[in-house]
Amino acid sequence: MPNHRRLILCIAVAASVSALPAGANPVKLPDQAYTVEVWSDATFGPDGRVQQLEVVQAPELTAAFVEQVRGQLQQARIPPVKDDSGAPAVFQTGVLTSYLVTPNSTVSGGASVRLQGMRMEPRPVKRYGASQPKDLPADTPLAVRVQCEVATDGRCGEVKILESTGTYDSLRRWGLASARGWEFLPQRVNGRPVPATVEIGLVLMLEDLRPADFRDPRKL
Repeated sequence: MPNHRRLILCIAVAASVSALPAGANPVKLPDQAYTVEVWSDATFGPDGRVQQLEVVQAPELTAAFVEQVRGQLQQARIPPVKDDSGAPAVFQTGVLTSYLVTPNSTVSGGASVRLQGMRMEPRPVKRYGASQPKDLPADTPLAVRVQCEVATDGRCGEVKILESTGTYDSLRRWGLASARGWEFLPQRVNGRPVPATVEIGLVLMLEDLRPADFRDPRKL
């Protein structure tokens, strides 16, 4: 039997201390505000100040926007991260910044940009969606949130479901299988990778591609 359903996958990742809703990036309409999320790699010194910084998504952004992100992160200061001995250490981490972009209706192509939040967490370097489940409803967004213990090799070790739409066992199995395929750039303390906990938000929608049935039901 031919498969007339197409899988549409939206992905978001968030630290366990501050969950990011699945599908956090809405469709960008010209007259509506939308969210832009930018990943960076940062190295913080023992004093909690930035020593090195790279905006990872720079090719996708305008030069002015990249400079704005870089300038805000350069000013960031965190409580010093300590090593096993309790001494302040050099800390390498991914940084996710979230911006609200509000188009300006009076200026063509203009918009205001406001920083919404900034989080430090392992940066995902591989995102994965498992094979399409076969017993889920089509044209209905289905969300699942998975907790992943990121090991020192950057792979998801222990994974567990935190919440999901409905009671679909296949959705929960799909969420676990998808999370196990993710890989992260681990955080490091004095150059040594350390484990961390992240949450992966997934939104799955199966699009029904079957042609409409225009037959007269009275003749069936």
